[in-house]
Amino acid sequence: MGFYRTGRLKGTRSTVFKTYEEYSLGTLPTPPPTWEVPYQHENVNSWYPIDCNQRIGDCTIAGVDHLARASVKLYGGKYSYPTEPLIEKTYFGFTKGQDTGLNEEFVMKEWVGPGIFGSKAKVFAPVSRSSLLQWHQAISMTGALYLGIACPESAQRAFQKEQETGNLVPWVYEGEQTEDGHCVVALGYGPNGGLHCATWGGIAVLTPSFLAHYLEEAWVVVTEELAEAKKDTLGLDLEAIEADIAKI
Repeated sequence: MGFYRTGRLKGTRSTVFKTYEEYSLGTLPTPPPTWEVPYQHENVNSWYPIDCNQRIGDCTIAGVDHLARASVKLYGGKYSYPTEPLIEKTYFGFTKGQDTGLNEEFVMKEWVGPGIFGSKAKVFAPVSRSSLLQWHQAISMTGALYLGIACPESAQRAFQKEQETGNLVPWVYEGEQTEDGHCVVALGYGPNGGLHCATWGGIAVLTPSFLAHYLEEAWVVVTEELAEAKKDTLGLDLEAIEADIAKI
């Protein structure tokens, strides 16, 4: 692909995981009709930066930064925004010096373990790849979804046009086939259901038609800030999730 890089390796889902509904502590609440992307500044590019993903295939690592930024904005806490040299060092440390891309489940395990960029995840768990309702529930409950998509060139063309014109150009299904994997972080959604995702230094709107054909994995990540802020009101059995992650 021409303008930007991707870098998500083929997705995995360890067999220990239950479904998102099974981890809930009751009926999942009806989500609000829309959810705004949290910004720290008016300039979205300065708050969800490209994080080297125009040069290297570190989209999974950029996704950690983007989700951590949103979590701190929503739930408080401290987070030292990583510099590009630190991002590169972290990425190549995981890949052993090769620009190979990374698997999302691997990255999240590191996030829960030693942490990444000073951000710590308490748990992560899989979410449906086909339920618009569940995506909206997860975003409104936790603030974000860590997504793995197949990324056709049509998506890059749409994003490039949006950057050039300043007008929103949603990603739609155009029938293209691709083996390029990409990580984006859904931070909001609009009245038409599309997910508003941080990627490549901006926000892209992934329509339901696009997601129906290209979404390959979806994960909820509970940061330590979120767990501390919501405590027992989060609605997820964090102890059960932690016990399952420990089996991986």
